[in-house]
Amino acid sequence: MQETGYLKENKKVLQLLKRIKKFQAFSDDDIEAFLEVGKLKSYEAGETIISKGDKDQWVYFLISGQVKIVKGEKTFAILEGGGDLFGEMGVIDGSPRSASVWALARTMVLGLDCSNLDHKLKDNARVFQYAVFRLFAETLAERLRQTDEELLKLQIELQQKDKLIAQLKKSGNQEDETIWV
Repeated sequence: MQETGYLKENKKVLQLLKRIKKFQAFSDDDIEAFLEVGKLKSYEAGETIISKGDKDQWVYFLISGQVKIVKGEKTFAILEGGGDLFGEMGVIDGSPRSASVWALARTMVLGLDCSNLDHKLKDNARVFQYAVFRLFAETLAERLRQTDEELLKLQIELQQKDKLIAQLKKSGNQEDETIWV
């Protein structure tokens, strides 16, 4: 992994972020607040970005590349869109990381250190916190909608399977009665 220093007043990175859809709603001042506590990090394919069990206050925005989020033995998600957010749950509730995240290709992320925000951003802390939590809320709402759709599909599939099982049992019982008569 390679990383930059803190990005305050880095106009090149400011312009890069402004091209990402999720950042377009924010003013230059808002984005500069992100950069004040942010680092650009670059990972090669296969490198770990987050390890399950880690306890930190970093949240990441995918700038380029592709990452895989794994919970247990299952791939939870593959993110490949510029601006996709990950790592937010540990920041929200302070719990250890519940998933691991790996780079699937050469990947660049904007990492934000959300610890000690009040100390580093005395003047801009509220603006920054608003911006970060707005992005969290938008991301979580989007993921909740996707989860609701997946849950509905699974419930319909389960109902169909239950009907099929009931039909098979019923037809199986009729055959058993026919055999024993």
